[in-house]
Amino acid sequence: MEITTMFEREPITAGELMDKQFLPKPVIVEGMLPAGTYILAGTPKIGKSFLMTQLCWSVAEGIPFLGLATRKSTVLYLALEDTQERLQSRLARMFGTDWSGSEFHLLFQINQQGGALIQQFQDFILEHPDTRLIVIDTLQRVRESDGSSYSYSHDYETILPLKTFADAYDVALIVVHHTRKNEDDDNLFNQISGTNGLLGAADGAFLLHQGKNDVLLEQTGRDVPNQRYVLRFDKSRCAWELIRMEHTPLPEPPDPLLPVIDQIIGKDGWRGTATELLYCVQQIAPDAELVPNTLTRRLNTLTDQLSREYGILFRNVRSSERRELRFLRIPQYDDDDANDGSAPGGEILSLPSFASLEGGDSDGE
Repeated sequence: MEITTMFEREPITAGELMDKQFLPKPVIVEGMLPAGTYILAGTPKIGKSFLMTQLCWSVAEGIPFLGLATRKSTVLYLALEDTQERLQSRLARMFGTDWSGSEFHLLFQINQQGGALIQQFQDFILEHPDTRLIVIDTLQRVRESDGSSYSYSHDYETILPLKTFADAYDVALIVVHHTRKNEDDDNLFNQISGTNGLLGAADGAFLLHQGKNDVLLEQTGRDVPNQRYVLRFDKSRCAWELIRMEHTPLPEPPDPLLPVIDQIIGKDGWRGTATELLYCVQQIAPDAELVPNTLTRRLNTLTDQLSREYGILFRNVRSSERRELRFLRIPQYDDDDANDGSAPGGEILSLPSFASLEGGDSDGE
């Protein structure tokens, strides 16, 4: 008798999940924009396109955006409601002309919509693998319509292919959209035009709206804390300026294991089994109640903090002979580094691979 499974993919246990290591998402704007799919919504003429032009230019040039450090990357901006003449004038007024713009790519017309557009994005990534930001201005120009009214399902399916693409290629993809008047609702993000299917499929959203005295940029998302940016529009430069942030993100709670690992790694890095690492840990912290398996799982969950806070690249690698834990000190984070670990021009330091730091020995991982 043929046995069939009820799922296309076999489920995994919670234990197997804890044994997996997930590498940190690229962060394009520090504290604001990790890789993922986002909606920027606002009323017409409030300045959404100016904000997105400023974001794209800042990332392409590797300079701060609204005072926040950026990761210098290739950018693709679909300015589908602008003309080349208008955008040229806007760029000159906002940033002058003394810059190359070689990493800032512009597209003013598209031939495909919906899922067919994804192939064009994939082709662009193949030609420009360091792309980390794509902006679509606006959603209405790329969404497919069968002539029926929009529903939750239709809105969800509009965003889902974009999210699948952004997750697969580690890019931040922002879709510019409009709001509707819905001031009686306590949830500001319910002002986004359409159904909740748009926000349900996206990783987060930004809402640009007029407050009592200032323009506010509200942020919500799965991987970032809710935040409010109070902005001012400088009409002489046609650029947005940050006045203040009203919500300060809560710092992650300290983990006592992190400074212990930092001490063990030193400047030369470390590699070995979980049992060997546990021995080193217990020499420094005898009261650490860990066994090799739980130590590995704990380190899996601390991968991002190790890189951001200590400049340590951690990989849980299975070689042909054994499973190893490997740690490397990212060179830019060395205490003796002349620039104190800071990146030039506000750029967020990206992590090198083990292959680049170990001469190509990555065991295929």
